[in-house]
Amino acid sequence: MSGITISTLNLANEVKESLLQEINFLNREGVHVEFTEMHTAKFYFLDCSIHEEDSHIQIAQEKILRYYLANIITDLLMNNISKEFIQKITRNKFRFLAPTQLKIVLQNAYSYLNNLHENGDISKTLSQHNEILSEVNQYLDSNSQLYLEGFFRFRLKDYFAELEKSVELSMDNFLVEQEYHEFIHLLQYFVEVQEPRIDEVHVMIKDKENFYMLDEDKHPINHEQLQGVLTDLNQDVDYDDLLLSALITISPRKLILHLSAKTEIVDTIMNVFQERVVICTGCPLCSQPVSISKSGSET
Repeated sequence: MSGITISTLNLANEVKESLLQEINFLNREGVHVEFTEMHTAKFYFLDCSIHEEDSHIQIAQEKILRYYLANIITDLLMNNISKEFIQKITRNKFRFLAPTQLKIVLQNAYSYLNNLHENGDISKTLSQHNEILSEVNQYLDSNSQLYLEGFFRFRLKDYFAELEKSVELSMDNFLVEQEYHEFIHLLQYFVEVQEPRIDEVHVMIKDKENFYMLDEDKHPINHEQLQGVLTDLNQDVDYDDLLLSALITISPRKLILHLSAKTEIVDTIMNVFQERVVICTGCPLCSQPVSISKSGSET
């Protein structure tokens, strides 16, 4: 066995801090690690080695050193180095992003890569960690120098491919979110410039395919008030689009939602109508089994 030299191109401070923290811990535990640092114009090198007179102790401590270094290298690869590559790829491919937009895409890409998003599978992250750790250990068994960025790019090809997919997924979702916000702003504009045709509307949302609209006197909204919007009921239209179009057409001053189920359209309605929306916390209408289906008949 021999010493190990870790090098990095762009992350000198982060790598140094992580490695020296581990080395100091080993020294406190009686593993006598000596290290030397070297900087060049671009690279940072940290050389670690065991100096022990007893050869048997030296071999045992070198194994301990490699074990701990493999773990900290794995953490550096999955955190610092992966973030560096995500930033590099995103900046090169999506130069049009503003700094605030870039930050969002970078954060989401890292979350997707390491399964930290809402639906992320932590077991997949643990599996990735173990695979990378195994690859690092295998490499250190026959090599004494490890260049972090190079190892990440060329030895972790599957993980690097996942990183590229995460960047693309983050960007795709960002663009969809941007389009949604632009759509909401447009609908808000329509609502603001349009004169309200009714003071108050009650909307009973029973499920994603049934809603029922009442005026302030709890009477059904008629077709004349909707100016033909409901004439499309017999066509193959989306219920969310239909309800949203109907509400924008009558543009009520106050919109009371009675929810038997929380559907996606509820958030859109709240974003478009904002302070006009009130969610009922419980009344006779909320418990009524009545709804209006696509045919316009009560059920």
